[in-house]
Amino acid sequence: MIDHLDRICDAAAGRGEQIQRKILEHLGHGHQQKTLPDFTIQRAAELLGVSISRIRALEGSERFPQPRARQAGAIQQRIYNYNEVNHLRELLGECPTRPKTAPPLNITFSNLKGGVAKTTHAIHCAQYLAVRGHRVLLVDADPQATATGAFGILPDIDLGEDDDLSEVILGAPEAIDGIVRKTCWDNLDLIPASLSLQRVDLLIAREPAATTQQLGSPLLRLRRGLGRLADRYDLIVVDTPPALGMLSLNAIAAANLLIIPVEPHMYSLGSSVQYFRILRDVIRRHRDSIGVQRINMLLTRVDEQSPETQGVIKLLASAYGGMCLTNHMPLSRELQRVATDHLGLYEIEQPRGARETFTRAVQAMDRVNADIFSQIRSLWDLHPDASAATDRPSVLDDML
Repeated sequence: MIDHLDRICDAAAGRGEQIQRKILEHLGHGHQQKTLPDFTIQRAAELLGVSISRIRALEGSERFPQPRARQAGAIQQRIYNYNEVNHLRELLGECPTRPKTAPPLNITFSNLKGGVAKTTHAIHCAQYLAVRGHRVLLVDADPQATATGAFGILPDIDLGEDDDLSEVILGAPEAIDGIVRKTCWDNLDLIPASLSLQRVDLLIAREPAATTQQLGSPLLRLRRGLGRLADRYDLIVVDTPPALGMLSLNAIAAANLLIIPVEPHMYSLGSSVQYFRILRDVIRRHRDSIGVQRINMLLTRVDEQSPETQGVIKLLASAYGGMCLTNHMPLSRELQRVATDHLGLYEIEQPRGARETFTRAVQAMDRVNADIFSQIRSLWDLHPDASAATDRPSVLDDML
């Protein structure tokens, strides 16, 4: 029976590889050729925080390249993309930076439950930060590799077994140097994921004690790996699997800011209680390994027309107080559409649905990400060279 099962699996793998090769030949790697949306000078001015007249005046100087243009009826319309706006930021000397004494801030999105838009918000958070000029790394630590696919990479076709975090967590932090990939965003890089990440828990469980003693705590290996990239990024965003296995625990141990997406249903309240109990036990067992400074809950897929949902939101707010972000992400058909297309809201030039629906979704996502960025700033402000020192909560101790 076992031999028969072995032959079935071997034959299935062989047929799958043949299909993959045919798909690769058909695509010609065109699936990786993602581009950024174009927008007008009005949007460029908004992102730069300057007037349209100033951009036009600056473009007349030798330092500034001539913008691209497209025909809009009878007129030539200046167009830009995010990379070009960030180049203008550099020329203006207005690039945002983290405090000189602060290492890159790590933001981890984590939950025990799937289907709460965790990956969606990790992707949009990374893109939001990149849009505003920060140097960002998005780390996909989920074997499902949804975030990886959103950047045009098909793990089964484009990645080998050593192209994800596996070797970094299994004991070779230096391997992280070779797995960072550029994206179509000049200031947003990606560490991709693949199904081979599923072997991490099994191999760590079998790791000899001598190896653990030599390599150090398995929980700290992602942190050590990311430390090698400290000079290259302002912010690192990590997407995790919906479980508290070794991948998620590494991401939590490396995090400064932990974001827990929660869908406001009654069963989500029970799930969050379970999550916090497990997280509490992990912290008690590995107190010296956990670097989390702030925890926030993000309410996602909120049905704003449902009285029941509003009741659950009040319950969550009463239970978790200041941990809940001020803004939430409403249930959005436009967000579902772009996810189907493997795109983010910030990558859309012409929405498939109504422009008004799309604009509402973008504005809601902006508000959520602005909330997250305010948490980032509060942690940056703890450093002595932070530009804006204000009265801030003492992070974890008084969040409830």
